[in-house]
Amino acid sequence: MLFSMFYLLLLGACKQKSNPVVSLEKVDKVVILVKDDEGKEKNWKATDPNFLKTLIGNLNVLFDKSDKNAQRYDMKLTSKQKRFNYQIKFYKNNDIVQDIQISQVNKVTIDKEKFTIGKEKENELDSLKNHLLLVAK
Repeated sequence: MLFSMFYLLLLGACKQKSNPVVSLEKVDKVVILVKDDEGKEKNWKATDPNFLKTLIGNLNVLFDKSDKNAQRYDMKLTSKQKRFNYQIKFYKNNDIVQDIQISQVNKVTIDKEKFTIGKEKENELDSLKNHLLLVAK
């Protein structure tokens, strides 16, 4: 009985540590939405595999140590830009396969699972936000 409880705890811990970001093979389109603090929205749609690979790489570095496809976007964000709401929807054959929302500076929701990005990953999160701001029109 004790072994069973330990195994369940271990499985739960492993699940939380695994990377929740969808893989490139499961997507063929992304829609990005950036909403500023005044309610103005900018968006971008992309199907280019290289863009998808880079975006997924930039998401992966929030949860893993590295991703060879990630690209840094190190422009300084304003305090307002840090508070914007960012949404990334990945699609396959016009069906949503993953919905990612970034809000309240460092809160990330992937589908319904909530994450808080710590200070040690703040640069990676800001880089991702810069990437989204650069493409959203």
